[in-house]
Amino acid sequence: MENPEKASPYPSEKEAERYFHRHEMLLEFSRLFDYKDSDRAVAIIGPAFLDTLLRDILIEFMVEDDREVSKLLQPEGPLGTYGSRVTACYCFGLIGKIVTADLRLVGKIRNRFAHDIRADFSDQKISQWCRALRWHKEAFAIPPPNATDKDLFQVGVNQLVTHLSGVPSIARSSKRPEVLGT
Repeated sequence: MENPEKASPYPSEKEAERYFHRHEMLLEFSRLFDYKDSDRAVAIIGPAFLDTLLRDILIEFMVEDDREVSKLLQPEGPLGTYGSRVTACYCFGLIGKIVTADLRLVGKIRNRFAHDIRADFSDQKISQWCRALRWHKEAFAIPPPNATDKDLFQVGVNQLVTHLSGVPSIARSSKRPEVLGT
């Protein structure tokens, strides 16, 4: 086992590969998360990328054991869902309460679009959830009064993506070491 006090400040080859893969996915996300896209595409693509970021945050934080970590993160594993990843990131101290609350709202919006063929941003519940998003207001600015619910969702998701894109590096700096004697 490597001594955590003597760990290199530079990313390992695996960590660098994950970083560059995340960067490629960010470019793809920015191409797909287009303001002209359909409501459904916007409501599905944004949360899908957030889910990828949450997964990467957890991978960077947990011990370097690909086999065991992948068991936790596979779809049928305990950290295989968007909701469980949000909860784990919050409980591990990797994200704050406002970001957690917004991620949960984004998940509700995604689920409404995924399970209701008639869902759109004018739906009363979806509108309420979009207007309840707070991180972009805290981190960026109060939106203009004429912002649509779709605008609020897209800005909210973009601000969450911007914030969460930096968290894997922070998580890596707090990576769990292997325990001696096991």
